Amino acid sequence: MDRSNGLEIDTILLIEDEPTTGAWNMAVDDALLETPLTPGTAVLRLYRWSPACLSLGYFQSVQQRLSHLDSRELECVRRTSGGGAILHDQELTYSFIFSSDGLNATQIHALYDVFHDSLIRVLREMGIQATKCQNPTVIPAKEKPFLCFLRRSAGDVLLDDYKIVGSAQRRSREQVLQHGSILLQQSQWASELPGIFELSQVDLTSLQWVGNWLDLLNQEFHCKLSSYSLSHGQLKSAHKTESKKFLNPDWTNKR
Repeated sequence: MDRSNGLEIDTILLIEDEPTTGAWNMAVDDALLETPLTPGTAVLRLYRWSPACLSLGYFQSVQQRLSHLDSRELECVRRTSGGGAILHDQELTYSFIFSSDGLNATQIHALYDVFHDSLIRVLREMGIQATKCQNPTVIPAKEKPFLCFLRRSAGDVLLDDYKIVGSAQRRSREQVLQHGSILLQQSQWASELPGIFELSQVDLTSLQWVGNWLDLLNQEFHCKLSSYSLSHGQLKSAHKTESKKFLNPDWTNKR
């Protein structure tokens, strides 16, 4: 492929899940990350959250959520990736799992651009003038906002200076999980964050645009997309991880 800088993929296994709980969503991503991929294969998972859920970044203190009054009654999970808290309600989450074998840090980081640039292109085709964040102001860690979408990192997708897409990566020994959130619409639990609909008056919640995005990714990776469902072993692993980690207060409250 061209933009992947060394990432050779023949097939992307596509998972399009129905909305489900935060703990299960995180457990499935964990199971996928821990499943060895066959050479030339990656996994792309698209999913939503029900009921609405707050996810903490791995390094965030659970006490910080007390500062966000609107979301205090919601279910809370702790991600395995860093960054700020995300209010998962009127948004679409993607996760992309690929092998890091033979790739350096720069090549792995380039996957942010692949996904964000393709999203920007799809949005612009619908008349939504999204851009990428360039040279954001550096803010000390202790002063960063609680919510991810109030933070800025180079490469974030912006619309009218509001963040509408952000992504993070987590690495295992041999594979990488990149997941990101696309803020489709404002949530009642985070009214300070306008979504794409409020900023453009274009309603993307039907997800009809996702097919165009998948076509662009297919072109970018020069590979085929193949529908995929979790194996029995992956489901078993996800159920175990959900119970022992993401539903476990010791994990959620570990910081």
